[in-house]
Amino acid sequence: MDFNKLDTNTKESLHEEFSNYAQQMGGANFLLNIVEEIRALKPNGLLNTSAAFHTKKARISLSKAIYKETLTALFEAIRKEERDGDILDGANPKEYKATMNIIRALKPVTVTFESKESEGGSFSFPILDTSVEKKTKVTFAFKAIFFYHLDEIKKVLFYKAK
Repeated sequence: MDFNKLDTNTKESLHEEFSNYAQQMGGANFLLNIVEEIRALKPNGLLNTSAAFHTKKARISLSKAIYKETLTALFEAIRKEERDGDILDGANPKEYKATMNIIRALKPVTVTFESKESEGGSFSFPILDTSVEKKTKVTFAFKAIFFYHLDEIKKVLFYKAK
């Protein structure tokens, strides 16, 4: 996804959302450092069986553990969503069943970031956005923090309305 191609209202709402996230973590640079540390974790921190992992500045926890097969399928679903605009649109029956299983497994899962600083806060967001019936999407926050290039988060954080 290219942030620059989004409409102004979406850009402003994402900027506000990520500004709040950054404020809870101590500032934009702290949030960017946390994202860099998450990306550097090997294996991926999302695969931790305790459903939690740490960076120098934050504790990240999931409401449910994610397994490698689910994460791989989720990555493929994200790629399909970016290409076609929907996770399920045009999927063959085998892909449809696998994707529906991912949706059922990840629909209730939320990701929580808690600052390790004494004055820091926390924020949470779901992995999947099911606000529109029959249109399930992976939330921008999840994709940006765990999958997109760091430049996309920078564009969101430092966006200035014209």
